[in-house]
Amino acid sequence: MIFNLIHRCDDTPMYEFQRECAHRLNLRTTIFLRDEFFENSEVIDKVKEDCEVYGSEAGIWLEPIEGQPATMFWLLNTEQKRENIKTVVEKYKKIFGRYPKVMGNYVLDAVSIQLIKEICPEVTTVVAGCFEEGVKVFHGCNNSWYLFSEGMSWNPWYPSKTQSIRPAKNEEDWSGVVAVPHLSRDLALGYEQRNDFFASHPANVQRGLANLGAEHPYDFNLVDQYRMQEDFNDGFSYYQIHVGSNWLCRNHNIIDSEEISRQLYSETLEYIAKLVSEGKVESMTLSELGSRYKECFPLDKQTIGVGKDILYGSGKHFFWVFDGNYRALIDTFQGGSIGDLRPFCGEYASFTGTDSKSLDMNSYPYVIQSQYRTGYKNHYEDGARTTLMVEHGEETLDLCAYRTEIKDVERNENESILKLTPVKLTFADGAYVEIETRYLFKKHGNIMIVRAITDKSDGDCFKFTEYLKGCYGFTEYPENMYGIELMLDGEKAADYNYSGKEYEKNGSKTGVKIGQINTEILLEADCGVPEKVSVQDGHLFSPFYTLRICYAVGNETEEIRTWLIMKKTIM
Repeated sequence: MIFNLIHRCDDTPMYEFQRECAHRLNLRTTIFLRDEFFENSEVIDKVKEDCEVYGSEAGIWLEPIEGQPATMFWLLNTEQKRENIKTVVEKYKKIFGRYPKVMGNYVLDAVSIQLIKEICPEVTTVVAGCFEEGVKVFHGCNNSWYLFSEGMSWNPWYPSKTQSIRPAKNEEDWSGVVAVPHLSRDLALGYEQRNDFFASHPANVQRGLANLGAEHPYDFNLVDQYRMQEDFNDGFSYYQIHVGSNWLCRNHNIIDSEEISRQLYSETLEYIAKLVSEGKVESMTLSELGSRYKECFPLDKQTIGVGKDILYGSGKHFFWVFDGNYRALIDTFQGGSIGDLRPFCGEYASFTGTDSKSLDMNSYPYVIQSQYRTGYKNHYEDGARTTLMVEHGEETLDLCAYRTEIKDVERNENESILKLTPVKLTFADGAYVEIETRYLFKKHGNIMIVRAITDKSDGDCFKFTEYLKGCYGFTEYPENMYGIELMLDGEKAADYNYSGKEYEKNGSKTGVKIGQINTEILLEADCGVPEKVSVQDGHLFSPFYTLRICYAVGNETEEIRTWLIMKKTIM
């Protein structure tokens, strides 16, 4: 595993404590300078010492400069961003005699990265987003933290030119830098909870009450969760600790003393240093990570993430896949359904700032998000999700109501394959069927959903309905769905009209065209003869579209296969 330790320098005793920890443990650091410290000779001398003596590197943390609005950098307009970058880059050059290789902020939108490469082409690596930070963190901060970067990677990635958290499809689409997230977030709780609590930031773990005073096994377990990612990514994994020194002194957000806060920070770094000494972790600077990533992780390679609950003992498993065509999450607690789906294929373009129609929104739009848009039915109707409906006689069972786990993960040059543990569905009359779900995530392509029948009661027949209920959106609130086209077998069936009407026919595929995000979503039968396909309009109290493919399952049926197809469409 590659480890980055990142500091934002300042003139406080807590920053001195951070420096001492890094020096004592022989951990190399990347030190970000903010504009306010370029004129502070004492701080600059310490940064130079760390670079010259301890092998660290210095870079720039972008914040509004004097005369600019008191906001966040990514919310400035384009000309303010340009002025800002030019100013701090020249200050850096004057002090260090060279241009920086690294820059960062909690969010760097597409325009910011474009300006960085234009003004300072020497920059190779940036901190550019916060994995799954958005709606839940906004609410948890009393609706006061306007940072929205959901839909991105938990790992390094190659940002596209037109939307910074969308990965580039090819060299032409690439912005020219390697990006990393701010912190490494929990791959289970990052989906289900406030992920600013559950991250590689001991003080944030304290805010989430995941420690008990000086006892903090969660910090060590999270390191190991990321080490485990080597098993699924051909030996590559990445971890980052980036803690502002203000979190190591008395803080009203933390019930522990500052002594405990420093102890937890120090002990977490000591654990990583131990792994470094054992050859299990490599400590390097951010720019070195960027170079290594380009060497070992080609632009068209899928990133896989396996998240297992390491805090609550629930046994939940989550599977993430990220490439130039989509990001998908499989939620095994809901029968192995797709709980989050971002169709990068649509190449939705956006940037942030006062001159952008997106304003503060740098999240990539979803078409499924079961946490924000209901998922499995729990109150009124169900919401955005996938599932398999299994019908026998007058009874229908929903696979989402059953729990499964990750059984196996394979990958090759063209695809990643997820196999889940079988689920047995038993009906009131004693009939049963056992189903093993497999997902084939095609690289820069589509997703095949395989439902293999591993056991069933003799002589009983069933109907399987592959089911996708979706929408599009950025937050937990519905967007305007007018303009979406409902499709059957490649032909338009109707315009979305909030009528609740279902359209069906004998055919093999059903879908929608979502012009708002340049995306077409299709379900298409690959194996098994559909009895019918349908597409259903939603209504204002359930503003979704629903796609269904219904298969007859007899004694000779071994499996059914259905394609989930995503492609760009311009309407």
